[in-house]
Amino acid sequence: MRKVFVSELLGPKRAGLFNHVTEMEIEGVVRSLSLLPSGTAVNIDNKLLALVFGIVCKVAFGKSYREEPFRGATLKEMLDEAKKMLGGSIGDHFRLGRILDKLSGWSGRLDKCFSNLDGYVQMVLDEHLNHEDGEISEREKDFVHALIDLSSKENTRDQSCLTKDDMKALIMDVLTGGTDTIVVTMVWAMSEVARNPRVMKKLQSEIRSCVGRKQKVERSDMSHMTYLKMVVKETLRLHPPAPLLIPRECLSDCQIGGYDVFHATRVLINAWGIGRDPGTWGKNAAEFYPERFANLEFEFGGGNFDMVPFGGGRRSCPAFSSATTTVELTIANLLHWFDWEVPNGLKMEDLNMEEDGSLVVYRKSPLCLVPMKPTWQQ
Repeated sequence: MRKVFVSELLGPKRAGLFNHVTEMEIEGVVRSLSLLPSGTAVNIDNKLLALVFGIVCKVAFGKSYREEPFRGATLKEMLDEAKKMLGGSIGDHFRLGRILDKLSGWSGRLDKCFSNLDGYVQMVLDEHLNHEDGEISEREKDFVHALIDLSSKENTRDQSCLTKDDMKALIMDVLTGGTDTIVVTMVWAMSEVARNPRVMKKLQSEIRSCVGRKQKVERSDMSHMTYLKMVVKETLRLHPPAPLLIPRECLSDCQIGGYDVFHATRVLINAWGIGRDPGTWGKNAAEFYPERFANLEFEFGGGNFDMVPFGGGRRSCPAFSSATTTVELTIANLLHWFDWEVPNGLKMEDLNMEEDGSLVVYRKSPLCLVPMKPTWQQ
């Protein structure tokens, strides 16, 4: 299942389409911001959410499903509800709690939530299945088409063919794992940069010196932007999108740090705490200071566990490379095209940085900033 996910969505087969769609969606956001009256405050959360939904849905499903209502709710509303449900209930921890879940209405709410999501995924599958084979060229096939091909015994040869539940699970992984995590990382990055004028000035200087007066930041420019990569790493250190990663289960009795951990124990990894540990990161561990990575060789997905925003080992997030590239390219374009200010009456240092959420930690209040065209564009 992991191999299918990587090869059919994240691999070279879809790299060209992914790059094209990402650039097109970023251009759309920049254009919409450019048309706003001077001094207009923008809800950055909404802008970036629309951008990521556009990228993920178009690459994986062939079109954007973000605005299509289903059973009276949009995809975003259903995913928001799913996040609350996946946060768990009393019944997940205490056997008698299941009775309270039923009495409180939690169980019914849970059934309705995932029934709606299952129906939504089935709708996406049906739309692809209803296409005749002759209507779609090999180049036009998206991730769902690839899954349908792998569900056919004629196309899988000696491999095990995917079942309908397998396909639904993979589509759900795309929706739940490939949207909010990227959005919150970009929002936190913009929050920290806006709150630290020194960082913003240094980052904009690097981006604009690499790009010059070109219309947009291109992927080829990214290899020269070392400070941008430091900023993204520092954001992920302080604000891992999933602070406790995904719950694990111990497969056998073992001992860790002198503590006995028994078979079937649910294990949570505190990625948020690991990234802020003063023993590793020094006395300024809680400070946003991208320069700490200047002399530190750190690559996601390697054997370095000083910070684990994408997990580690065989169960680490397979999309860390494409996710960080999308974050870097988006942030670079936003900071290249605009100078950012807080709305009237606020100071940069007073920007609210309170956290909220459970499975995914986002800003408690939306990030509202004012995009200003720099002097070289006027």
